[in-house]
Amino acid sequence: MKIMTGVILPTIAAITIVGMAHAADTKQPVTGKVQVTLEHIHAVQQNGSPAPQHDAACMKELSMPTSKYVGMKVTSEYTVNTSSMMMSAKSMLPSPMATQPLELTVDLSALGIEGVYAFGAFKPNVLPKDYVYFTIGKDFKNPVSTFMIINEGKEYNCVISSSNKAMSKEERSHLMVKK
Repeated sequence: MKIMTGVILPTIAAITIVGMAHAADTKQPVTGKVQVTLEHIHAVQQNGSPAPQHDAACMKELSMPTSKYVGMKVTSEYTVNTSSMMMSAKSMLPSPMATQPLELTVDLSALGIEGVYAFGAFKPNVLPKDYVYFTIGKDFKNPVSTFMIINEGKEYNCVISSSNKAMSKEERSHLMVKK
């Protein structure tokens, strides 16, 4: 009986260790909810490049009483499975054009931008003149919400963001107006 116990116990221990190792390999999705405030404004050309000569015009446009972008609080919820790279996100915000309080929800698609988890919606039904972006670092810190307001018939578009940090070239390429 002592021999059997000696054989059985190491076998059970080996199974337990393998089971724990397998459980450690299967990462659970990371979910989170963050809120940021839109406050940094700049202009971009139709190709997404900076257009600093139009920054003042964008500041004026987005600060008008009919616009509620400046100071807008945007709440974003995300789920990222770092093993499968399946991810989703949505942003909730007060309507920037409604006089009555109205919360809008924008479902975002994964963008696949290197170095961050990035999501976007291009002309969503609830904001047909906007592109909406949300990024968060690979460490799930530094969330950023960015909106591009499309100026039909002008050579520039206005961007308002929760970050004053310049977007990378890859991120700016997503600011190109899609026809």
